[in-house]
Amino acid sequence: MRRFLTIATFILASALSFTACRETEEFDDHANWKQRNTDFIAAIADSCDAFIEKGVSVDNAVPGQMFRLTSFKLDPSKEWSRTNGYVYCKVISKGDGTISPAYTDSVRMNYRVRLMATENYPDGEIVDQSYKTNSLDPAVNVPASYQVSSLIDGVATALMYMHTGDRWIVYLPYHLGYGTKDKTGIPGYSSLIFDINLTEIARTGTELSPR
Repeated sequence: MRRFLTIATFILASALSFTACRETEEFDDHANWKQRNTDFIAAIADSCDAFIEKGVSVDNAVPGQMFRLTSFKLDPSKEWSRTNGYVYCKVISKGDGTISPAYTDSVRMNYRVRLMATENYPDGEIVDQSYKTNSLDPAVNVPASYQVSSLIDGVATALMYMHTGDRWIVYLPYHLGYGTKDKTGIPGYSSLIFDINLTEIARTGTELSPR
């Protein structure tokens, strides 16, 4: 009887161990990460196509609509891969600014960066942000300042089309983000989702307002 209980205990323990291992594998957020991120951007591109077919572009998009921008490092007159040559943008709100920053200008912006949705982070894991409130409140959040030229290609591309007060959701393929290498909190091959609110522009040679 004791031998039977020992065998039964061993079988149960093995089963539990196998189940735990299998659950760990099932909930590995970054499994097959490169392909999943490529598929994610392809799905965003498909969503954007519906607006492009209706003639929506950066020049006429209204809140709720999407458009795409060619990376500033590529020739905009040519067609590029849908999953690595374009920045996909969704307008959340439009500001009253009339100019866009140049590559050598400085900006202030509120922003939050997420990864694509996963099992453990259905809204996408937050990997960087300038504000700590649950949602953006321009009245209390202090924007961060940057030179456009210091930012990753995808963000620089988007900013050079934004106007002061604009708020966009910007979807970047990993090629226009941090590439194939891991960066603190961001695995290689990560698509990035930026929520950007541009608050100020300073032309080259001038200073942003004091804070």
